[in-house]
Amino acid sequence: MSREVFYSNATFSRPQKQDDVTESKVSEENYVCSANPSPPVGSKVVTPVRGSQRVVLGTLVCFWVVLLVLSITLRVLYVSNIHFLQAVETNLTQHISTATRCASGWEFYNGSCYHFSEDKWTWEQSQYACIREGGHLVIIESQQEQDFIRMMVGNTEFKNMYWIGMTDMKEEGVWVWMDNTPLNDNIKYWDLNNGTSNSGRPEPNNWPPGEDCAQIGRRCSVQISCWFDSGCDRPSKRICESRAARF
Repeated sequence: MSREVFYSNATFSRPQKQDDVTESKVSEENYVCSANPSPPVGSKVVTPVRGSQRVVLGTLVCFWVVLLVLSITLRVLYVSNIHFLQAVETNLTQHISTATRCASGWEFYNGSCYHFSEDKWTWEQSQYACIREGGHLVIIESQQEQDFIRMMVGNTEFKNMYWIGMTDMKEEGVWVWMDNTPLNDNIKYWDLNNGTSNSGRPEPNNWPPGEDCAQIGRRCSVQISCWFDSGCDRPSKRICESRAARF
């Protein structure tokens, strides 16, 4: 009897092992994680633009910090120098003030000391009083000195004016200072209105019975020309002048 062989088209599949299932899941997870922008080591993938932006931003922040530190440093140096200069100025001022001194009751100006008295004497008595105090009746030698004295005197009543060191006793109309220096025509400050807003007798006017000594006052706060001639025997205040002492 002949044997007959039958071939079947059936396909048998091998059961999947647990390791194969695990590898399949890992593959799927790797596929899902491939969306991560960071490329793996050794990859030739180009770095995203966002990374370069971070580098630029970091550089700008560093630059700004450097500028801030530099600005603060310069500010500190500036303030330090200002304080140093102020200290130098203060020390210099103190040095000058202690190096040049006037006696109590005297005012300092431009190397000289001035005393504006309250007591009243004749012109001659006032001159001796100034000598006893270490000076002389004031000699006015410049516009600046006149400005200083007139602002100290201010506007006074006629009875409270001050003697200054000038007279024409020796020769009428020829005015000389205490040191015999003639009055300089460029440095004279007679009140041409006689202490009023309008006068027909400008100073010096030698009002009878005679006015041979010079005074300052009346309208000194409002005008630079405030000298008057007056009778030398009339008791008045005085302005003494002396050189400032130096230490």
